[in-house]
Amino acid sequence: MLYLLKKKINRKLKEFRANYQHVRFYKGTEEVLFISLKRNTRVRTYLNLIFRLQQHYQQPIVIEFSLFRYFVLVKWFKELDFIYFSKPFQKPKIYRLFSHHNNADFPVNFNYKKVYTTDEYVKEAIPYIMHPRNYLISAPSLLDKKVGIVMSGNFEAKIYDSDAITKNFQLLNRWQIYSEIIKHKAVITLTGTDFKQQLPSSVFEDKFVVMKWQQGAIPSEEWRHYLSSAKFLFCAPGMTMPMCHNVLEAMSVGVVPIINYENWLNPTLIDEKNALLYQSEDSILKVIDKALSISDAQFALLQRNVIEYYQTFYSSYDFENNRHKTLILLNEDSKDLI
Repeated sequence: MLYLLKKKINRKLKEFRANYQHVRFYKGTEEVLFISLKRNTRVRTYLNLIFRLQQHYQQPIVIEFSLFRYFVLVKWFKELDFIYFSKPFQKPKIYRLFSHHNNADFPVNFNYKKVYTTDEYVKEAIPYIMHPRNYLISAPSLLDKKVGIVMSGNFEAKIYDSDAITKNFQLLNRWQIYSEIIKHKAVITLTGTDFKQQLPSSVFEDKFVVMKWQQGAIPSEEWRHYLSSAKFLFCAPGMTMPMCHNVLEAMSVGVVPIINYENWLNPTLIDEKNALLYQSEDSILKVIDKALSISDAQFALLQRNVIEYYQTFYSSYDFENNRHKTLILLNEDSKDLI
């Protein structure tokens, strides 16, 4: 974990030096959407709220200033020209307040356990987002289905072979899952470049393609375009929490998730309706066989259900319909998740 901490600090320092000149302080007179969240709020949590707000409102989005927020959010001021910090010790005119205080227009908490401990839809939970860059580019063009299953990501044991997932959530971790997957005879390990070059030949129709980021990933701005060529995406948990953005990226382009953390989606995904599920190590090879042998008619139904699910629950969020009600945000901090 010390290795990861050093890596993260170095990355943040590099981001700060490259982007601090893009930081803006709000000087306007228009009423704003004002965000005031506690110190342990993760960057992805801010972005989750910011992108959902941008979909629903026209007002400027202003984040309460602190030196810590300045440091961790600096990178995104270059990418997002609609966000600002408040001036130190000043507050702008507020149209809607998002904070942990009960008197806010939208009181916010991080009790995502309320979502993953029920199968039902939790109305107050703000939908999680895809990787943020997907909201900064045009919608991808979709490809014909030419791949059985795809899996792409980091599979390093020193990062993902930990007990954070197994102990806290009683799920197989990513390294355990990857170690089973590579035993299957249909698995092919490729670079992103090789995948793109060989895709037109249709050689992957009955294959499970694994792409390791360390060996060369598909660029994020092209990812969903090429992902759409697959029938299934094999999903594995993240490092500290199960939820990963790639399950949403898959569903957004009609790719069916194979997943072991189905209850982290809101509402819970259902086996053979809008997902294929696995739990134990023994079930991994079986679910791969099931996906690769599924009929065209069965897949068409699964895909239709996945697209409908994404459009219904993850394409946007109606804030005004939930005003003065507590909002739940997913915050990747063990104190908030367990």
